[in-house]
Amino acid sequence: MRLGRTHDSAPPTVRNAPRNRGRGWAAASLAVAVAALTALAPTASASSGFTVFTNERGADTPGLQQYGAVKATVVYDYYALTCDADGCYSNGGALPSEAAYESKVKEYMGASQFGGGATAPVVLDFENIVLTAESGQAATNALNLWKQLITWTHRAAPSAPVGMYGYDSSTTNNSLTQQLHQNGLLDFFAPRAYRGSSQTDAAWTSTLDAAVTNDHSLAPGQPIYPYISPSWDGSPGGAYMSGTTWGYTIDQLKAKTDGAVVWEPSANDASACNWVAQNAYEMGALTGTPSSGPLTATATPPSGNCTVPRGSTTTVPVTVTNTSGSTTAATQMQSFTGGSGFSGSWQYWNVPSLAPGASFRTSLPLAVASSQSTSTALLHIRTGLSDTRWAVVVK
Repeated sequence: MRLGRTHDSAPPTVRNAPRNRGRGWAAASLAVAVAALTALAPTASASSGFTVFTNERGADTPGLQQYGAVKATVVYDYYALTCDADGCYSNGGALPSEAAYESKVKEYMGASQFGGGATAPVVLDFENIVLTAESGQAATNALNLWKQLITWTHRAAPSAPVGMYGYDSSTTNNSLTQQLHQNGLLDFFAPRAYRGSSQTDAAWTSTLDAAVTNDHSLAPGQPIYPYISPSWDGSPGGAYMSGTTWGYTIDQLKAKTDGAVVWEPSANDASACNWVAQNAYEMGALTGTPSSGPLTATATPPSGNCTVPRGSTTTVPVTVTNTSGSTTAATQMQSFTGGSGFSGSWQYWNVPSLAPGASFRTSLPLAVASSQSTSTALLHIRTGLSDTRWAVVVK
């Protein structure tokens, strides 16, 4: 799922593998605070027809499902599959049995791994046998192995669509790849679409366009869910791209594909603030739940960025401004309920009538439980007239 080839090869232990755009309030929302985590986030396809899936596992993940993303499953190359002109192998020896393979697929779908639902996509990440990298009889052998593995995957996950992670801008062995998208085998495409740190927008877009064109030529009716990452080069925990770049990436994918899979994202510190804030904006637009109303709330925690510590209380100054062209009626700050480890009570509740451009100031002692399990949280500042989204990074 990254540059090069990634797989989980050690049998009992499966390791973790595989931006500010000029949008008015989005930059400001990087420093806003608030109301309560929604108990159940709408899915990213609720209003747009574009679905964002997330592959997350392990401790302190960003929890993108709270923004509206859908958990999906990736099956890594646990068996270290390879093919040559004589056949195909697992760790250089015999291939796994159907029962062993299906058990491994179910493990990746389970709560201890990715927790993808029964109907969520299952992506097979077997990069050592991708058809675009094979030739001659080795390619034919790999094709037959793929057919077997895809059939077994459908048996293990009968309600889930199945796709193959690949390098779809390459047309090598296109006729073989096309066979995998026929006769009830693969249901969607999952091309690599990570952004290189030295790659221009134009260069990345060109590769994406080539992949989309190729996929449509092979199976015109099948969805395309490219793999993306908030980290440059698809490197988990690496340097984060800007909100501008993340926004451009989402815009291009919305225009050209049916969704995206965010691969093993992280948000470790303040350097993630820009993409986390932009992602909150994008997901608000995709789910039909953007910031709304004439009053816009902004705030800057004492950290000076979007980070708040777990296991303590941080007093967050909040400014509510009338950004409309009309005077607003008096209203109140809405109760902050302690959803998902967050609690607090407003210093001042009553918001007076505000002329255009006028502001009201209050503060929120924001308590974050030490048990808070995700590394980001989508919060809201709500009044009787408005709702401002805010995403924090929890450290």
